[in-house]
This record gives sequence, C-alpha cells and structure tokens, in this order.
Amino acid sequence: MRFNLSYALRRIGFALITLFVAITANFLLPRLMGGDPADTLASELALGSPEVAEALRQQFGLESSNIFIQYKQYLVQLFQGNMGISYVNFPAPVTEVMLKALPWTLGTVLIATILSYAIGWMIGIKGAWKSGSLFDNSSLFISFFLNSVPYFWIGIIMIMIFSFHFDWFPLGNAIPADFDSLTLMGKIIAIMSHAFLPVVSMVIASLAGHILVLRNNLMRVLSEDYMLLAKAKGISTRRRKYVYGARNALLPSFTGLMITLGHVIGGALTMEIVFSYPGVGLVTFNAILNHDFPLIQGAFLFIAISVIIANLIADLMYPLIDPRVALE
Repeated sequence: MRFNLSYALRRIGFALITLFVAITANFLLPRLMGGDPADTLASELALGSPEVAEALRQQFGLESSNIFIQYKQYLVQLFQGNMGISYVNFPAPVTEVMLKALPWTLGTVLIATILSYAIGWMIGIKGAWKSGSLFDNSSLFISFFLNSVPYFWIGIIMIMIFSFHFDWFPLGNAIPADFDSLTLMGKIIAIMSHAFLPVVSMVIASLAGHILVLRNNLMRVLSEDYMLLAKAKGISTRRRKYVYGARNALLPSFTGLMITLGHVIGGALTMEIVFSYPGVGLVTFNAILNHDFPLIQGAFLFIAISVIIANLIADLMYPLIDPRVALE
C-alpha cells in the first residue's frame, strides 16, 4: 500500500492536540484533590511549622495561589524537560523517581501483557476452530470463571499457596534485602523469583478477556462467505485457519493490544499493591496519598505519552495489516 503523507500528518496532529489536552488535565486534576502538600510535608518534617511550610511552598513554586501563574510555570518547566522535585522523595527529581520505578513495571507488566495476549489468542483460535468440543467448552467455562474473579483475590491466593504455604517464592517486593551482596547470577535469579508470581497473576487475571474476544471474532469470521469459498476451493485447513481466519479475527484485538501496551507504563496498580512491587503504579498511588503534585503529574504524563504514542502507532500500522482500510 502506498504511504499517505497527508494521513500520517493528520494523525500526528491529532496526537499532539491530545497530548496538549492531557498535559492541561494533568496539571488540573491533582489540584482538584484539595489539600496543601507543603503543610503535609511540614507536618512530617517540622511538626507542622508554618515557617517551614512557607519555605517549602517557595521551594516547590507554590507561593502563588493563582492557578494560571502555576500553569504557566508548569508549562515553562515542562518544555525545558524539568518535571520538578518530588515532595515525598525530596530532593530527588521526579524524572529520577520515575526512571527508577519504570524498569520494574516494564519487566513485569509488559511481559505479562504479551504472554496474556499470546496465550489467549492461541486458546481462542483453537476453541473457535473446534467449537463445541471438550476443549472449547472447558476454555469457555474457565474464561467465564476467571472473568468474574477480582485480580487482588488471584494475587492473594498465589501468595498464600506458593509463598506462605510452600515457601517457593518471596512474599513481595522486587529484590531481597541482601541484593547488593549477591553475585550477578544470584541477582538475576532473585529478580526473576520476585517477579514470577506478579507476572503469573496478571496473566491469569487478564487471560479470559482475550480468549473470549478472539473466539467470538473468529466464530464470526468462520461464518463468512469467503471462508466457505476457500474451503470449497480446496485450500488447506492450516491456511484457512491462520491466513484467512485468524488474521481477520485478530484485527480488533490488535487495536486492543496496542492500547494495552500504551497503558503498560502505568503499571498494574492492584498487582503492585498486593505484592508491594516498586513499579510506576505503586509510586503513583503513594504520590496521590501524599499530595505529591509533581510526582503525580510526572507519572500521569508518562502514561499519557505512552498511550498516545501506542494509539498513533496503531493508527499508522492498521492500514498495513488490513488493506481494506483506506488512508483518505
């Protein structure tokens, strides 16, 4: 298909407009929560001293109560690449806090998302192709059951069985207390053992939706006239199953995958709370509890940018996957 520059530029323009709206909402939402982060931090550091609170306001650029002045300062600092200083992690910059948490999120949520989609697609394809079989009925029953189970329950059950009862995996956190004293191989094994239960829990919790969506899409595709024609022409079962059937059934799921990958940066909040995993989700949750405006804004900005980029990539790639889509 011929590359359409006009279409690409329009999509990029829409993405930039969306980013500006997200930046503005990112500035406003934390301030709608109420509360004064300077007072909160002063109460922890200096027994609520008004002088310390005022000094903290000046340090963090909150001395002006005019929200428009704060918004101007926010934009100026943002376009200079400065997301501010985290109140709770003072004097650490927001970028440093986010970059420290980001690898843990990418290492677990990204792997879990890819595994969940891949396993769900394979089970969905096999179930739809053998509709009504024992495998199909069993996968449907398990999918409906898992779809009704809260994620935190799955995580707690995994901890109770494999960490508390059998003691096969750690109860939580991302690394052990003696991490620095371990060898390179020991560090790798420790990271993998701490990440195993969170990854498996996320795969189990999200698997049902992928199975059901792809199975239903493929069932619809199999009833199309071109599939009957392909069978009448003697095309092999494997080719009909994957080239004609699964490829078309995967198209709606591809968009869902790209959007999900965009949300990967935000982490899995429930998982990170249950397993005390120090990813972006847990950092954001703690920032909200402590009214840490810069850190909240930095986390949400990371998430917004990743979602916008993922949607933009999906918009640009979709016509290449489905030639029926016109770039007009």
